[in-house]
Amino acid sequence: MAKTKKDPNNEPNMEDIYNGVVQPEDTSSWLRPNKAVDFRHRIENIVDHEFTEQEIDEYNITEAINNHPLAKRPTNIRSKLAYKEILGNLKPTKRYLLPGQCVVFEYLEPKFKEDLEYYDRTPFVLFLGITRTKEDTIREVGLNLHYFPPFTRARILAQTYSAFKPYFQKYFNDPSEKPNTVISYEALKHIMKTNSKIAFGIKMYIPVLRSKSYVLPTKYLSTAFYTEGHFSKATLQQIFHFWRQFK
Repeated sequence: MAKTKKDPNNEPNMEDIYNGVVQPEDTSSWLRPNKAVDFRHRIENIVDHEFTEQEIDEYNITEAINNHPLAKRPTNIRSKLAYKEILGNLKPTKRYLLPGQCVVFEYLEPKFKEDLEYYDRTPFVLFLGITRTKEDTIREVGLNLHYFPPFTRARILAQTYSAFKPYFQKYFNDPSEKPNTVISYEALKHIMKTNSKIAFGIKMYIPVLRSKSYVLPTKYLSTAFYTEGHFSKATLQQIFHFWRQFK
């Protein structure tokens, strides 16, 4: 049977990406029944487990990332599975996002996409607050972690978690409902102990173009870490190259 030719202009939508309609062809080599059952059990221990106060107090996000069942999977496979866990276990919100919330969402075509060199259609963002443009329209400002290679992404998450630990501990098992009133771009720059070039990931979003927004409890951050952006006009490798060249 002849293979259907893929239309390069027909980009997959978010549901196809998350639900595996769009997927690599090499999953069968490892996702066999015995391995699949073991993987499901291990990842369910993370997303379904209700962490106790002692477990939350002893939690180390770097260890959680490094020991995650997705850690040794190929990048494209682990990203798909991470999205699947998030969408399958959390409910989306339609509210304005709050400073301090970590959110995975779908971003529709940006208003001035023709002026953008590239953009992420499925951001993983630490929100920093709301600003207004010269035209007095609202923009949500956040740090999109997909713009950073994994080693830098892990460092940003670890240092942010350490700096704002009481906030992240309070909303460990359930999504945050209150803003972090001290988090900001300036605060992030101050707490970063090395040059992570965080300005590269600071983006503004038009609220009405944001959909399927999933606010992440802290226990989901180690899973969300393994999501990757779905970039238009650039590949993931190009994005990381741009980050390295950023000054």
